[in-house]
Amino acid sequence: MRTFVFLTFFLITECYTLSTGHARDLGTHGVIYSIEEEDPIILIQSKLKRMEERGELERHHQELQQKAKAAIEHPKPVEGITKARESRVAYYDPTYEVSEDIKDHTGRVFYKKGAKINPLETVSLSQSLLFFDGDDEEQVAFAREKLKESSLKLILVKGAPLTLSEHIKVPVYFDQAGLLTKKLGIGNVPALVTQEEKQLRIEEILLSSLKSESKEGKNR
Repeated sequence: MRTFVFLTFFLITECYTLSTGHARDLGTHGVIYSIEEEDPIILIQSKLKRMEERGELERHHQELQQKAKAAIEHPKPVEGITKARESRVAYYDPTYEVSEDIKDHTGRVFYKKGAKINPLETVSLSQSLLFFDGDDEEQVAFAREKLKESSLKLILVKGAPLTLSEHIKVPVYFDQAGLLTKKLGIGNVPALVTQEEKQLRIEEILLSSLKSESKEGKNR
């Protein structure tokens, strides 16, 4: 500890000596400029102007437009979804528990905290939902056939919804970021979702081509 205090005192003393007793004017060498900060807004404007003069700004704008158009016309496929290799049926119960009192505009509580609500008790699924891969011709053909049988809402997990909608003349949606498939636990397509009383019935469907492959494998 003593050594540390002594060393500290020595350094302070030396620094004082250097800053006072031995200080002298060494003169001025070279040109001295005042330090000034350039306005960042002016810097940005200057850069944009240079980009515009070189045509870079217009190219950048076109690239952004093309990327946005591509994202709309052909969205990123939902990850983890594969073609069904067997038929499977599962059920989804949409019942949830209320985390706090739900009141109307007058303050009247119509659902207390802890109450369990099933939306299908008051609102029915107006159309069955068909999830499928729009880049798979067999699945697209299957969707066309199902449309002849009943009213469906078509939802892609992969493919170009706008192009397909133009071809089959019905609206085609896309499961952005897999929000619906994750919620319903769908891992394979095509998958048909229908209402069965107060639950949703989810049927992952094995198509004919895979059925044939399965039969051939068994015969061998």
